[in-house]
Amino acid sequence: MKKTRFFLSVKFVLLIFLAWMLLLEEGIRLNMSQEANVGCMPEKVEIQSEAAPQKEEIQNEAAPQSEEIQSETAPQKSETQQTVQNEMTNIPQKSEPKEKEIRVLLMDTGYQSYFHPSVTVAYSGKEVTYTAFDTETFPIIIPKQEEGIVIKSIERQEGNPRYQGSLEIRSTPDGLLLINELPLESYLESVVPSEMPSSYEAEALKAQAVCARTYACRQMQEARLKEYGADVDDSVRFQVYCNIPPQKSTSKAVHATEGEVLCQNGELIQAYYFSTSSGATSTDEIWGAEEEASYLKAVSCQFDKDEPWSSWSVRIPWSMLDGRVSGGALKSLEITRKNQSDAVTGLHVVTDEGSFDLTEEYGIRDFLSPMGCTILEKDGTTVQGGSLLPSAYFTMEVNPGDFVAIQGRGYGHGVGMSQTAANQMAAQGYSYLEILDYFFREVEIQQVDTKEDS
Repeated sequence: MKKTRFFLSVKFVLLIFLAWMLLLEEGIRLNMSQEANVGCMPEKVEIQSEAAPQKEEIQNEAAPQSEEIQSETAPQKSETQQTVQNEMTNIPQKSEPKEKEIRVLLMDTGYQSYFHPSVTVAYSGKEVTYTAFDTETFPIIIPKQEEGIVIKSIERQEGNPRYQGSLEIRSTPDGLLLINELPLESYLESVVPSEMPSSYEAEALKAQAVCARTYACRQMQEARLKEYGADVDDSVRFQVYCNIPPQKSTSKAVHATEGEVLCQNGELIQAYYFSTSSGATSTDEIWGAEEEASYLKAVSCQFDKDEPWSSWSVRIPWSMLDGRVSGGALKSLEITRKNQSDAVTGLHVVTDEGSFDLTEEYGIRDFLSPMGCTILEKDGTTVQGGSLLPSAYFTMEVNPGDFVAIQGRGYGHGVGMSQTAANQMAAQGYSYLEILDYFFREVEIQQVDTKEDS
């Protein structure tokens, strides 16, 4: 019995020992597993920390490349998107429009010629002189300058003119041609004060701006100076430009009427204007038109009847007129024809070698030029005569061998709008639309596009 108990006790102890050994083995295995996991974590972190700079390095190298690609491809994407958007909205793809521009041929001092022997320009703090014989490559184009381009070889009423826009200088066998290209509305800012006193009433200035814009646009259509690469010149042959710089009142009138022109049946009219009437306006019959324009019907004009130039007188020496005939000595002068507004449209000139007739308004005024003579105006003011007789509305007393005494009325050709009358109308409360309606028949204001595709 004791022997049996002894074996059971030994067996129990062995079982306890085996159980303990099993638990110990499992503990060792678990501990080894934990140690293995702890050993992998630093290795994993170390790999990430090595890879991160490499990844960042790749990103840093790729980022500029990516940005470069974006900078090259983004506009393409934008244009594609814009194209789709334009197609969807029916908007044609166009670049930003620029202002409609006019090309002005600049005459020399005194408006005698289109050709200049040399030209001196000043801009951006420098001064340059060009001649037709320079080795420079023509044409020379001086781009638009913020402070404008001054031409020091030209004199105008207020000194050397300053031009906005660009200046093109061309060389020809006869000399240099100067062409100023600038936006139409900027051009008008230098036309209106050169053609009408800036002190005139605001509504008169607006009427002048509309006439000047209409006239300019019509000339751009007709291309009379195409051979010179220009639309107009800067003299009375077209419109006086930049003789006086832009003024606040005149620029305001241009801006207030921006794009407005006079039309008849959708077509631009010839919006003529002049200084002072003789008591009535004329049609273009005065220039020999076969059929007068319907919008230029003669109208009675008494608004400017008290203006100094409404009547005037001058005495021209016979010797001065004698020097203007091409052959022989001057014997007599006779008015042979007048138009419906009483303008002289025919002058018969007799010399001892024959005779000839002057039938154009400008030709008559040129032949009877009072250059160097004193003109007496209605208010008693005296002025020196210029290259043209003040107007073709006159009578004359002929004293062969002594002088020709002329009694005249008005200043200018007398066709279209009288500027002094427009000023008086504005002072009496007429609007610029009413002024224009008074001088032009069956016309309407339309809007011309002052922008063009670049």
